Amino acid sequence: MAEDPFEMIKIVMLLLLASLMIMSTHDANATTCRSSSVKHQFDREEGYPHGRNGYIVDHWCSLFCGGIDSTTNMRYQTITASKKKDLWENTPLGCKKTCTSKNSTPTRQVFNCK
Repeated sequence: MAEDPFEMIKIVMLLLLASLMIMSTHDANATTCRSSSVKHQFDREEGYPHGRNGYIVDHWCSLFCGGIDSTTNMRYQTITASKKKDLWENTPLGCKKTCTSKNSTPTRQVFNCK
């Protein structure tokens, strides 16, 4: 074991970094693109056929976590709230917090992207 406190801090930081890298990796061949037609359908259903000023269309359960790309898994969210949610939504805890059997699948879906 290292006796130098700075050496111990370096070891802990390296272990933390390694664990974060492992948690953030996912299937490199899978994509998480969403269908623009589903987004436009959501806008029309909500009464904003051209989008809603100051808001974005967000998935309750992110596609990364296995969220389905349907209007039932979408909501309007302010840009500020979206930036905050983006910080934690694709973590294991974020997936657990936002995904249910009604808005997600057991595994991530793969979407065709342009």
